[in-house]
Amino acid sequence: MIRIMLVASIAAFAQMAGAANSLPESNAWNIAPSGNATSSGALHFRMTAGDANPVDITIPIMSGAKEDSIARYIQRALSSQLRTHQVEVEAGEGANVLVTSSANARFSLELVHSDVESVRVAVQSAAPTAPPTVPKQSTPANPPPLATPPAPGDAMPPSDAAPPANDSQPAAAPPANSAPMPNPSPPPNATGGDGAPASAPPPDATSGETPPSAPPPTR
Repeated sequence: MIRIMLVASIAAFAQMAGAANSLPESNAWNIAPSGNATSSGALHFRMTAGDANPVDITIPIMSGAKEDSIARYIQRALSSQLRTHQVEVEAGEGANVLVTSSANARFSLELVHSDVESVRVAVQSAAPTAPPTVPKQSTPANPPPLATPPAPGDAMPPSDAAPPANDSQPAAAPPANSAPMPNPSPPPNATGGDGAPASAPPPDATSGETPPSAPPPTR
């Protein structure tokens, strides 16, 4: 009984030690060197993917190398040795190197050792810590308020309202097929005597008298 309890305690302790020594994993890592090398040396990286064997990469650095040059050395060395492990390495902005898994698999990446003086190398996960809590929306979550209807005193008359009654209206044109109206005035060349109109009696005609040229009445 005591032996069984001792074996169980050793297994639990080993599991706790393994959990404490486990490396963080991510599907994207960012490497950012800073400073200029004041001595020659090497940067020793290690990549571990799941239960596969770790991959060690050693990058030589010459004295006097600036941080931009150190980032290019890291990018070239990791790209050539991690390509077969479905890991892509590309240069980021400035002195940054982005290491991502082409299979979207999680892996660990660490700087094991560096003996290059005046150079610091930061290795951090580049994956987001948590997914967004709100999905993408095609319409705003809060629609705009509806327009307030105008007050009764603010109502505007319609554009086709009838004009006021006192406005002068043009006279209507006569129909096209109507008969022409007679002209009451006589033609300019018609005369009834010395300047008299045609409808006037002759100047020597008197009321009730027989004209001289008429024959006497028969008895």
